[in-house]
Amino acid sequence: MKLIAATGIFLITITAANADEFSEVMESATELYGEGDIAGAKQELSYAIKLLDQIKSESLSKYLPDALPGWEKQDSDDEGTGMAIAMFGGGTSAAAKYTNESGNLTITLVANSPMVGSIAAMVTGLTSMGGGRPIRIQRTQFGNNDGELQGVVDNRVLISVTGDASVESKKAYLEEMDFQALRDF
Repeated sequence: MKLIAATGIFLITITAANADEFSEVMESATELYGEGDIAGAKQELSYAIKLLDQIKSESLSKYLPDALPGWEKQDSDDEGTGMAIAMFGGGTSAAAKYTNESGNLTITLVANSPMVGSIAAMVTGLTSMGGGRPIRIQRTQFGNNDGELQGVVDNRVLISVTGDASVESKKAYLEEMDFQALRDF
């Protein structure tokens, strides 16, 4: 009950300042709860969480680099990124595709997923087992698995670079990213 009251006060404050979709959904949940429709309120709250996840994902996308000269950047669709995040047990994700006349690459970021720590160990292990040399960029180790580069920043943010572009192009994009800022995400 205290949570609902606090949510109500929070909603009044937010609604007065900015009537956005999240605020409207939260207001609807509060109204449904007040009417005794617990199932409806729960459904509205679930949708509000999805909206917050989308906002968080949009904030992660700011860490994706701009297109390098001669390349074009296209932000990835949320549906494909959402499918990828589901495979990693939840968290936040963002992706962008970069193209030029010689190829393409996609950078995918997955943050705050319970699977990311395990993937960090796999990246290191697979590189060693395959006899390949790890690639180190901004003090972060990346594995190269047949041209797909994967690394984990601060055991929290997975960076995956795929596509038919050269490894040199993929490395150039990784060098443009701000890994220090990703650590603070």
